[in-house]
Amino acid sequence: MQLVLNSFLIFFLLVCSPVFGESFYKTYTIKSSGIKIGTLDWEVSINNKHYKNDLKLKSEGFLSIFYNFQGQYSSVGNVENKKLKPKTYTHIWSTKKVTKKMSLVFQNNKLKSLEQTPLEEEGLRIDVFDINKTKDPVASFLQIVMGDNSSLVVDGRRLYTMVSFFNEDTKQTTVELSNYFNLWADHKRTKFEKIAFEKKEGSFLPSVILIYFDKRVFRLEGV
Repeated sequence: MQLVLNSFLIFFLLVCSPVFGESFYKTYTIKSSGIKIGTLDWEVSINNKHYKNDLKLKSEGFLSIFYNFQGQYSSVGNVENKKLKPKTYTHIWSTKKVTKKMSLVFQNNKLKSLEQTPLEEEGLRIDVFDINKTKDPVASFLQIVMGDNSSLVVDGRRLYTMVSFFNEDTKQTTVELSNYFNLWADHKRTKFEKIAFEKKEGSFLPSVILIYFDKRVFRLEGV
């Protein structure tokens, strides 16, 4: 009887154990020109088969009285040979004036479907559904944080490649965009300049992230 109970207990623990092997969580304070404008919560759950990557962004501090925002970004998928293979990606961006939603579905390393609110009146300039090895932006950035040098990104509005370079002097990894295309417009302009991040030895998530956007620098520092 004891053997049966022990066997049942082992079976129960295996079946009911969490899908993800490890979880990593970090909260970042977001500052611009030394002034706090918000916080970012980043949580990653991952094992050798699956991953879930969630980011929650919200305005905080004095400036939130004038400019209030919230953002949620989520990527879920499989892990194959340490490579992230997204299945679904969603993001919601809200201010006092507007709420924008994006939902992407991936299949066989390609974008399968794209839904957005509000709807885009223009037609797609690129057949983005026929491009191999695309990932959503948060899966791509996480892939680079995990050590890859590049990742092909489709975020529902743009198509580009994230390319990273590590600087031994500053101990920073810099991420730049190449082969940038707007899906819904002819121009290739972007206000994004680059991202740089630092990781402490033994840490999974970065300790500091610097976002260079439209001649401004947003500093995200782990707390």
